[in-house]
Amino acid sequence: MTTRVSLAELAAAGFVLHSAEAAAIVIDLCRQLERGEIRGIPSTHVIRLTPDGAIVAEGPITTDRPPIAKAAQLLNDLLPPFDAPPAYRVPGGLRLIVARALGTLDLPPFDSLDDFCGAISRFAADDLVSTVRNLYRGWEIVKTPRTLTISDVRRARRATGLSLEDISSVCGVTSALLRELEWGYLKNWRNDAVGRGWLSGYAKASGLDEQLVTSIVVPMLEEADPSEAATVALVASGPQALVPVAPPVPAPAPAARRSSWMPWAAACAASIALLAIVGTVMWPRPPAFTDITADKPIALASEDVVVPSEAALQPAAPRLVPAAQTPSAEKPARRSVSEGGRVAKARTTAKRTAQAPTHRPASKPNFFKRQLLRIVIK
Repeated sequence: MTTRVSLAELAAAGFVLHSAEAAAIVIDLCRQLERGEIRGIPSTHVIRLTPDGAIVAEGPITTDRPPIAKAAQLLNDLLPPFDAPPAYRVPGGLRLIVARALGTLDLPPFDSLDDFCGAISRFAADDLVSTVRNLYRGWEIVKTPRTLTISDVRRARRATGLSLEDISSVCGVTSALLRELEWGYLKNWRNDAVGRGWLSGYAKASGLDEQLVTSIVVPMLEEADPSEAATVALVASGPQALVPVAPPVPAPAPAARRSSWMPWAAACAASIALLAIVGTVMWPRPPAFTDITADKPIALASEDVVVPSEAALQPAAPRLVPAAQTPSAEKPARRSVSEGGRVAKARTTAKRTAQAPTHRPASKPNFFKRQLLRIVIK
């Protein structure tokens, strides 16, 4: 494997140098000529680029022309053509310097090679070593006999020194879509003639081989084609068996919801129990009736009922009264008087008994002596 590449091989591989890269290479060769490292300004076929960023001349170098004219001709050969994309267009001032050095314009020539290098230095790249390394790596990627991927395309584009914004302004594709292309995300890239045109514009703006970029990206587009994916998805399948599905079981309520109403339920239950206790304690009870036994007399409030005394219930002893002294008409009157007093006395006793309460209400037990309250207080 060679460790050097000529500028002619780069041009044959499809690389296009920027005007800054070409000016930096010519300035370095002029400095080598001034230091005596080379005999003259070489042509593109003998100029080699090394992996470490150096420029060397290997081959015959002619000295038939002045160094300024040879340096101007070398720069003119390395510059992009006039119909190059906007990213590769050469500034008009640099074109004017080359024409002045070649003598194609009616302008005074440069006095020395150093004056020519000073004129083109403002158009040259600042870091020559990095520029040469990037060119060599880009050529190495293109010429390496291996299966190339989209990552190789991305590295080759970076080796040119162009940004995606620069390429986007040339090919007309957004920088976001170009970034997706370089990373292999082709979902938004069209797989038709328009998409092929985008690839061609990207390759030309990047200075890459159009055929190489197309050979890498097109198979990826065909693999990610949504129409093919839909066709594969619609392949008929065999008969399917019906499997009964059990009814869904409702999910249990979250613990947070159950715990939210439990304190309220406990408070309500405690309130109801407290009301029941207070109602039981404070509710008035009916008076307790005394038992009626045979030893206690039953008093009736009715005045028509006469309760005879024990003396009245005893049979009276017979008295013998002479018939002459006790006529039959007087006997009923005397009996009625004695019986009237007894009846009056019985009525008075009945009234007193009726006025007196037949029973005494049971004494109300003390509130603090009840067993239920004792339990609550404890």
